[in-house]
Amino acid sequence: MAFERSEITRSVTRVSGFRDPEFDYQLLRAIGVAEYGGSTVGECLAAASMIIDGDTRSWAHVFSALAGRVEERAEACLAAGHAVSARDHFLRASTYHRCAEYYAEADPASMSESGRRSRACFARAAGLFAPPVEVLSVAFDGGSLPGYLVQPRAHSVPDGRALGTLVAIGGFDSSAEELYFQLGAPGAARGWQVVVFDGPGQAGCMRDNPTMTFRPDYEAPVGAVLDHLDARHDTRPDRLALAGLSLGGYFAARAAARDARVRALVVDTPIVDLYRYMEAFIGPRVFGMHQDIRPADVAGVPADLLPGQTIWGIAAMCRRFGVGSLQEWKAFLDRFRLGDAVGDISCPVLALAGEREGPEVLRQADEFVALVQGPATSRRFTVDDGADAHCQANNLRLAAQVVYDWLADLFAVSGA
Repeated sequence: MAFERSEITRSVTRVSGFRDPEFDYQLLRAIGVAEYGGSTVGECLAAASMIIDGDTRSWAHVFSALAGRVEERAEACLAAGHAVSARDHFLRASTYHRCAEYYAEADPASMSESGRRSRACFARAAGLFAPPVEVLSVAFDGGSLPGYLVQPRAHSVPDGRALGTLVAIGGFDSSAEELYFQLGAPGAARGWQVVVFDGPGQAGCMRDNPTMTFRPDYEAPVGAVLDHLDARHDTRPDRLALAGLSLGGYFAARAAARDARVRALVVDTPIVDLYRYMEAFIGPRVFGMHQDIRPADVAGVPADLLPGQTIWGIAAMCRRFGVGSLQEWKAFLDRFRLGDAVGDISCPVLALAGEREGPEVLRQADEFVALVQGPATSRRFTVDDGADAHCQANNLRLAAQVVYDWLADLFAVSGA
């Protein structure tokens, strides 16, 4: 109901995103973690209203400012003895610093600062949970893999023992902190112990290990995490599940094919051939360029000549894969194929995908399910589900229900 000359306004905030589809997805991603306390809808929409559509610098600046304000509120709440309020603010500040870091590739110092503050805010929140979220550092390849161990909430495990252990790894642009909201929090509520970590090539790992770039043999870093868990006495090796989100779908599948300790595998989305996936994601015009373009060649090119997203993407791809140019990156991608290893996956598998993620995603998901040796369950999330987005960024609660109910049924855990 509205009146022509009303002097009352319900809200000046408008539910609108961006014309740039990738900006719109990143906004949806930021809003999505509100389900488990990682953001608020109002703060995200307020930030969106101040961002210049398609301008990566504007995005980084606005989210950095928002993160700073929320972090200040967290400190004030903590000083006043309001621990729960402080924790809530620290969690949201962590997300907003991550959002700023995402598009700060052109300014390495700013990118590093945003990333470190995202981790620091999450670590402050971690100690305010009951039980606390444990900060992890797993030795690997002369450096370390950062992560967190989330223990089940007390009410969810009457006998004090976790129902199982889930190890989760993200993809190209994820973070261990974000994985907490995607799988850590919903798992802990259901009695699961959840480990989330950043591996080679991911921003959280590369901050302290700049030479640890993406590698096709991801069973190596995943194996180091599993070795770390084996040395503890509070995990469930008999109920060890591995989950990979986005590009992590390739990483997790590769590890499950090589490591018999993995008793169940969740891939969201299944990737059997990263070369084909990236070609479809980037599009034939850019991917098919014959010029050997280096990040320095396009830095500072006006947006009317080359979109800011493309400039950002070239720099990010080269840095995180440890190559010097677009052609080197494409040649390296050829090694990121599962090939016959898909048939070595003998544990039960849950394969997830959104029905609108594109034909190549769905083709690879179908190939994966057809080729694995173990029993495979497939789930396509629909537009009607409100979960058709990549990694169900728009409906994390539904995705968590599907994942954890499948695991509960698989391991015959009652009441999970």
